[in-house]
Amino acid sequence: MELTDVDEALLSCQILAIPYPGRGHINPLMNQCKLIAATSTPNHLLQISFIVIEEWFSFLKSDPKPDNIQFLTISNVIPSEKERSKDFEGFVKAVFTKMEAPVDSILDPM
Repeated sequence: MELTDVDEALLSCQILAIPYPGRGHINPLMNQCKLIAATSTPNHLLQISFIVIEEWFSFLKSDPKPDNIQFLTISNVIPSEKERSKDFEGFVKAVFTKMEAPVDSILDPM
């Protein structure tokens, strides 16, 4: 099936990015999202939602980003960046158990 000019104007895409909440994961994924966001055109609208915990949002909110990237936050349900090295196993367990419900609450209305 071929796309007509009218069909092309209707193309849109929503991307949800959820980085692993640790150093070395969040910034590279944000950089990747910025590259992807730059491909948005008037005929191919692209919106990226970047989910982070509130602690990481406080670090990232002042960084410049394209208008088609928005931050969505969940509460600080995992150990703080400053304390996670004391109990890394507990941090990993919290990531895989305590983040699910807050992320689901963001996804449900979408």
